[in-house]
Amino acid sequence: MPYWRLSGFYGLYFALIGCIMPFWGLYLQQQSFAVEDIGILLALFSAVRIFAPNIWASTTHLCEKIIAPIQLMRIAGLLMFLCFIAIYWATEFWHYGLIMLCYGFFWSAILPQYETLTLNYIKDDLDKYSSIRLWGSIGFILTVTLLGWLFDFISINYLPGVMLALMLGIVLNGFSLSAPQKVRAVSGVDSIVDSDARAFRDSSMNLGLASFLIMNILLQITHGPYYVFFSIYLQGLGYESWAIGLFWSLGVIAEIVIFWRIAFFLRYWSLRQLVVACLMLTTLRWLLTAYFADNNLILIASQCLHAFSFGLLHAVSVKYIAIFFPGGKQLHGQALYSGLGFGLGGAIGAYLAGVTWALEGPQFVFISAAAIAFVAAIIAFYGLPTENKSRSEHYNKNP
Repeated sequence: MPYWRLSGFYGLYFALIGCIMPFWGLYLQQQSFAVEDIGILLALFSAVRIFAPNIWASTTHLCEKIIAPIQLMRIAGLLMFLCFIAIYWATEFWHYGLIMLCYGFFWSAILPQYETLTLNYIKDDLDKYSSIRLWGSIGFILTVTLLGWLFDFISINYLPGVMLALMLGIVLNGFSLSAPQKVRAVSGVDSIVDSDARAFRDSSMNLGLASFLIMNILLQITHGPYYVFFSIYLQGLGYESWAIGLFWSLGVIAEIVIFWRIAFFLRYWSLRQLVVACLMLTTLRWLLTAYFADNNLILIASQCLHAFSFGLLHAVSVKYIAIFFPGGKQLHGQALYSGLGFGLGGAIGAYLAGVTWALEGPQFVFISAAAIAFVAAIIAFYGLPTENKSRSEHYNKNP
């Protein structure tokens, strides 16, 4: 298993996210965009992720006899890099909108492909996945901490150059990887795993899958204000760039601890119990952010809850994808999860945050996010299955 090359991708990919989430809103503000425009631009970036992962997954499936999936992933990375170079010529709102759409389309193709590649290498071992994925958290922390300090001394207009360097690293990393051997379906369940149409139809009609997808859409809606306006919010409260970077880093440090101790949580609690607990903690997190963001200690506590509102929830979601989409359907599952959760949910969250931020203010926006997270917890409690095994694992243990 190419551990360091896979880990290197996650480090670079989430370092790139470390440029977008804390600083892209500030960069757009520096270009004199209003709060509503910033919300729309980041909503466009998320909106393209609704359909892009599924388009790439379908393209991969249709063209796999002509071109290997890993080759499509490399092409997507290269086109992502080339599209984003146009940022240096952007002067109008629609320029930025078009660049974010094109860049987002190719950017969306990469993570589901790498997630599927990684899961094929590790044979769905969540402990191994966590040890690789935590390098993404490390990349994010290093980026936001360094840039938070750096932007106190240099202009944030240098941000696109940093992002292009990271994109180039992702492209080069893609060319360093080779495809793993295809994983055969478990003996005795070939009719379940190999019949794509039947497996997808059966899963799609499953109440658990519907609840899982709705829960993730709502979760990402609640993160919209955080991803788009958290840095602007803290800046308005008087925090400096280095402090903003540290608060972002703190959340991801907590996430690393969760990835390190993931086996402990899986040993003592079911996946559904973990999801419900994480969503309740997410509710608490947004309430603390709404009322006490000007208090350093409480803001530190609230940022530590990122370990649950993203870290543990994402790891459990990866496991649920393996349950709902066993065998050869995992790429479709990853695309659906990414498209509806991060795509649709992220777009709705970013747009609503942009509209309500100017009209009602930050506190109202984060209180609303807390209410949505609570609704998601109720849906998860009543809708998610308690079984922690995929159908293939079930049949293998019950011949």
